[in-house]
Amino acid sequence: MGKIKNWIVENHDLAFAILLAVCVYGYFAFTNDLFATHRTTFAIMERFAVLGLVGLALTLCIIAGEIDLSIGSNAALAAVIAVRFTDTLGAIPALLIAVTISTSIGIIQGYFIAYLRVRAIVLTVGTLMLLRGVALFAAEEKTVMLTDFRVPDFIATKMLGYFSPASLLVIIMFVLVGIFMNYTRFGREIYAIGGARKEALAAGINLKRPMIIVFAISGLCAGLGGVIIGLRSGTAQALGLQYLLLAGTVAAFIGGVSILGGKGGVVGAAIGTLTVNFLNTGLVFNVTPAFMVQLYLGVLLMIVIMFQTGSRIFDENQRRKQILADVDARRGPLLARRQTRPP
Repeated sequence: MGKIKNWIVENHDLAFAILLAVCVYGYFAFTNDLFATHRTTFAIMERFAVLGLVGLALTLCIIAGEIDLSIGSNAALAAVIAVRFTDTLGAIPALLIAVTISTSIGIIQGYFIAYLRVRAIVLTVGTLMLLRGVALFAAEEKTVMLTDFRVPDFIATKMLGYFSPASLLVIIMFVLVGIFMNYTRFGREIYAIGGARKEALAAGINLKRPMIIVFAISGLCAGLGGVIIGLRSGTAQALGLQYLLLAGTVAAFIGGVSILGGKGGVVGAAIGTLTVNFLNTGLVFNVTPAFMVQLYLGVLLMIVIMFQTGSRIFDENQRRKQILADVDARRGPLLARRQTRPP
């Protein structure tokens, strides 16, 4: 019991994210008989396959102290490329081309952000508009469609009851990124530049390397997400998928990533994504209007931000009290020694 209490104290944001996910799922499971079923679980995992990638990418960017506003446009471009070339080249070559292009875009963004020392929010706004134009050109300003629907049928194949090839691929991606962030020096560098960039640079960490890695992963996740959506539905629109930025950001913050950077993780990204999917799916079952869905997401995000702010203030107060207690503990022996010292 003591270990659990210590873990909650040390990881209060993640513990709150887990509590929030359990509450959201529990509410809809008790109020709707169709929610806690095998079919609904499969549908939630299918949504996880795309939103999870975006939430993971944005979590890493925020941990590094940046954000990728172009992720929706990058995903839309990848979807257009994959759908357009699948009929002529095959699904695997089209997928590889789309993911390679999206990852390369991320690498270029990361390099310029580190090299020019500009904030990502500035550069990625320009990239967002640029990629929309490129996607429109690649799609010839039309909705691109597949003619062979064997690939969408395969992507939607049910495996192990609750998963599909797409959701299993995303789970593997989460595991690999989690290992990379927690057990490699490069992952620790990403945490360092987000939590204390000036100190990290003073310690000799090269800003280019972690920034390029973060945005390369962001581009890879955007590309995979766009390809999954495009090949699963059989269609792609150049101006589509813009909703992914907002939904992915909400998922990242619900998962416990700190807006100040340097704090968060892959587990939190997965939990935040599942919470958003639980909420969206439950509201769909309740036939909730679209504007109310956005309202509930906004309320959920505000609750998380208020909790993070309160917990940060609490941590600062506890740290201040500890410092004062240490000062008082040292002051006593010093005063006693001074009083016993001969004049």
